[in-house]
Parts: sequence; C-alpha cells; structure tokens
Amino acid sequence: MFKVFSALAGSKVVTERRVTSEDGINKVPVIQFDHCPKDCDRCITTCPAGAITKQGVNALHCIYCMHCREICPEHHIGLQDIPVITSDHSITEIGKSLQQKIKKVCRGSLHIRYVDAGACNGCDFEINSLPNPVYDIQQYGVDFVASPRHADMLLITGVVTRNLEIALIKTYEACPKPALVVAVGSCACGGGIFKEAYAAGGGVDKHLPVDVYIPGCPPTPALIVKGILTALDRK
Repeated sequence: MFKVFSALAGSKVVTERRVTSEDGINKVPVIQFDHCPKDCDRCITTCPAGAITKQGVNALHCIYCMHCREICPEHHIGLQDIPVITSDHSITEIGKSLQQKIKKVCRGSLHIRYVDAGACNGCDFEINSLPNPVYDIQQYGVDFVASPRHADMLLITGVVTRNLEIALIKTYEACPKPALVVAVGSCACGGGIFKEAYAAGGGVDKHLPVDVYIPGCPPTPALIVKGILTALDRK
C-alpha cells in the first residue's frame, strides 16, 4: 500500500534516511548557491516542504529529510546546527539554568499544558521523554498539568488542523495571562509538508502569538528544554 501512495505522490514522498550529526541531532542543510550551475534548481523543486528558495533554507519549514543533499549533483549542500536555539551546554547545565530561571520568573515552578493540534506524534514522543530518568525535567520544578487554567506555558505540536483550531484557541484563552506559547516541530513552526493541505491551518502562529519556535522533525528533548529556557527569557 505504501508503494502505491509513493507512486501516486511522485517525488513528494521522501523515504531517504535522515542525515544527522555524530550525536544524532538534526542539522539544517546549507546551500551554497554561488557554486551551483545557473539552471539547476533540483533542491528547490525536490523539497517536499517547500523550505528551499534562492535565498536559502527556511529552518522553520525544513523537515530535515536531507533529500536535497541526495539530489544535489555538485555536492554543495552542507550542514549546520539548528539556528533558532543556539546553546552548547550539556543537559545538566541546561537543567541548572532552567531551575534558576523558574525560581526567578515563575516563583519556583513552571506548569506546562501540552497540546497536540494535529501532529504525527513524532514531536509528542520527544516531549514525553522530558519526564523520563534521562532528562528528568520535573527535578527542576517543571510539571505538565491537565488543565490550561493552571498553565504558565503552552507547548504545542502539529499543523493545527481545522478540526482543532477552536479547541486550541479556547485552550489559550483559558490560560492565566501572560501565558507563554512555544511551537514545537516543523509542522507547528511553519506547517511542514502539510501547510498547503485543505484541512491544515498552516502552523501555530496563524492562530496564536508564538513566543518561541523549536524547529525539527522532530526536535530532540534537549532542544525542547532549550526552547523552554528561551521562552522564560521572554516572559
């Protein structure tokens, strides 16, 4: 069945292995258009998310499939760290910094309401890893709450489907203000490969004011923690 859908969709279905760094973290492709042949636009036409233009790669829309690197005849496409959140600290250092900011900004604790607004569950699995023994985000005073009325922050995944638009907006309206909004993953940041679909809303910022974008398909738990840190800086 998958082969049938692949054939129907043509080059828009990407099955290549994702290319990451040695530590397994997603990277953003960097295209050197000055070295490209004048008439070559293979990377632009091949990108399933429409993230590549002559101006470069839009990290918010990129799904990090690296199909552009596979298709480039000149091999001029490199890799760089995801630019939105730039921190080289270890998860332990991130945790200590998070704990200090929570004490300062949120009086000792940070309550997060997580909202799936139409995701494939890839980003959701990474968010579910935050309370596990490896990251143990709860030791820093972070907890996930069942009601938005108790939340300091909304952590949102998905492209915001038409069926979930109203639910997302009502969830935000139920939060005490000021409430922070963090978009997690390529779909939430810019719509991903679904942004032109009839049932998709095109990303979180089409509906709510977003404080921080965490791109990735999916972003790692460590990157999500860095995004939470960045959001606290803006409160």
